[in-house]
Amino acid sequence: MELVHRLALWVDVKVQGELARLGIGVPIGFAGFDVSESDATWPAIQDWLRRRHPIDSVRTRFSADEIAQASWLALGVDNHQGYPQPRDDEFGYREATYDLSDFCPTCGVGLRQKAPFQMRGEPGWGRRGILQMNWVYDEFFVKPDVWESVFEPFGVSRRSVTNRSGRTLETVVQLVADGLVHLDTNGLASETCIACGRVKYLPIVRGPIPRLIELPVGSIVKSVEQFGSGGSAFRAVIVSQELGASLRSAGIRGASFIPVAG
Repeated sequence: MELVHRLALWVDVKVQGELARLGIGVPIGFAGFDVSESDATWPAIQDWLRRRHPIDSVRTRFSADEIAQASWLALGVDNHQGYPQPRDDEFGYREATYDLSDFCPTCGVGLRQKAPFQMRGEPGWGRRGILQMNWVYDEFFVKPDVWESVFEPFGVSRRSVTNRSGRTLETVVQLVADGLVHLDTNGLASETCIACGRVKYLPIVRGPIPRLIELPVGSIVKSVEQFGSGGSAFRAVIVSQELGASLRSAGIRGASFIPVAG
C-alpha cells in the first residue's frame, strides 16, 4: 500500500528551480506530477507543500497481491468519459434519469434511477472495456461483449443506454447493482446536510474501504452509506474477488480496485 499525491500548480522559473532541486522535472506553465509518501524526498516535499500550497489530491496505490488477497473489492475506473445527457450544462440528466422525489440538491443524496442513462453517442472506447461518466461515480458502463463474458456469468444484469433522441446505443450497457450492504463507518469523517439532515461520509482516499458489516448477496452491490462532499453523493460499488479476478484475467482495461478491509 502506497500513498500517492497528485500535485498541480502554475509553474514559473522559480518554482521550476525549487522542484528541480527536489529531483522533480516539470515544464513552465500549469503542470501536475505524482509524489509518493514513501519517496526519500517526501519530508522535503512536505516543507515545499506548506510554502506553495498546490492542488493536492491523495490516493492509495495497492499492490497486485493486496488486491488479490481481499475477499471484496471496491470497483473504480482509471478515467471518466463525457457527461450524462441531456443538457449537461445544467445537470439535465438528473430529471431525465432519476426519480427526484427524495433528492436533496444541497448534498446530492436521494437519487433513484427511473430511466436509462443518456450519452451523446457511442462511447470512444479505445482499448478500454469499462468506463464511468463524470458526476456519476456509482454507475459503471461496459461493452456488451464484456458484460456477456465477464458479468453475466456472475448473475449481473444490465440496462440499456440511449442517446438524447432515445435510440438505444449498440456498444455500451449499464451494469445493474441493486443490492445494498452496510460498511463499518466507525472513525470515518462525515458531514450532516444542513438542508435534509442526512449524513454523508467524505471520500476514502487513504487505505482500504472499511469492512462489510454483513456479507453481500450477489457478486456486485452498493454501500448503504453515501460518500462525497458538497453537492456530490455516491455509493461505493463492491464486487467479489471472483468477479474482480475474472475482470482482470479477461484483460479488460479501464478498471481499478480498492481492497475492502477484512
